[in-house]
Amino acid sequence: MNVTLLALWAVGGWCGTPWPGWWRGPRPHPDPEPWIVVQIIGIIAGVIGGWIVNQMVGPGAEPMAGRITATTIGALLASRLVTDIYRLATGGSSAQG
Repeated sequence: MNVTLLALWAVGGWCGTPWPGWWRGPRPHPDPEPWIVVQIIGIIAGVIGGWIVNQMVGPGAEPMAGRITATTIGALLASRLVTDIYRLATGGSSAQG
């Protein structure tokens, strides 16, 4: 595992953070959810999800395209799952599809 994979998983986790629906219209005051917290949770979940998928794929001499793609998808899905659970548990807006 190298720093580049960790950074890629962090970006995958950040991309898995759902955008708030109220961004399409006027912004309410005060903000209904702490989006910085949700994004940080998404980044951490993305790194953990990418690492878990990397462990499931098995050992390899160096990361190949298939391994990188699989672990990035794992980071994205883990981030989305964890941030949706957090938002539902804290009374935030429902999970957006």
